[in-house]
Amino acid sequence: MKRLFGSLFVLTFLVSAAVAQKPDSSKTPDPKPVAPPSVKLPAAKDVVEKYVKAIGGKDAYLKHRSRVESGTIELTPMGLKGTYENLSVSDNRVFSKISIDGFGDVLNSFDGKLGWSSNPAQGSRLREGKELEQFRHQSIYDREVNPEKAFTSLVVRGVENVGDRKTYVLVGSTSGLPDEIIYFDVDSGLVLRRDNILLAPEGQQATTAFYEDYRDVGGVKWPFKTRAKTPAFELLFVVSEIKYDVPVEDSKFKRPN
Repeated sequence: MKRLFGSLFVLTFLVSAAVAQKPDSSKTPDPKPVAPPSVKLPAAKDVVEKYVKAIGGKDAYLKHRSRVESGTIELTPMGLKGTYENLSVSDNRVFSKISIDGFGDVLNSFDGKLGWSSNPAQGSRLREGKELEQFRHQSIYDREVNPEKAFTSLVVRGVENVGDRKTYVLVGSTSGLPDEIIYFDVDSGLVLRRDNILLAPEGQQATTAFYEDYRDVGGVKWPFKTRAKTPAFELLFVVSEIKYDVPVEDSKFKRPN
């Protein structure tokens, strides 16, 4: 999962498609929060460095070559529940499976070149164009600690509260793709929120995710609770287990017939 630029947003959009919610582009994140005149803003690299240190450091993060996260998911107000598994590999391959009670499995994969998704409502399809490019950027394994691999520009645009916490607001830009807006706690350095616009053939989906309950797993801190909101509904992801360096089966990344 990953969280500074994590793949939960991919999972969020897949679930929204799977339950037949029409993407909504009417609401977009505000890319330009304004800092009070008296506030001196830090450089983006300093904010990112504090974050990397807060989660355990680059060495601790990069020593693991794969990661599997599993947990539960709940969609409101529909009252749907299920489980999820997310596999990330250091060569930028990803695979996720969401099993929703009474609906079925939502699958999602990127093998380094091809990206595909599959769910009972839409069947199996390949990602193409900007949707694939966005998915490729979100699949970069070490973008948490090397954001320059995902963004051509990363700048601090202001200060804003997330709940009762003051945060530095960074905007990550990549040519041809929507900006990603990330909120870093001024004191702890941890990411508390991220705004994004996800792309799909049906249109755009504005999403906002809030990260909570950070815990240390093998020397790296991960949020064990993520609340992802769209204009239509809300998803709650709760981590049950994170495992590193698990054996990876190539067959997981192959598109179903």
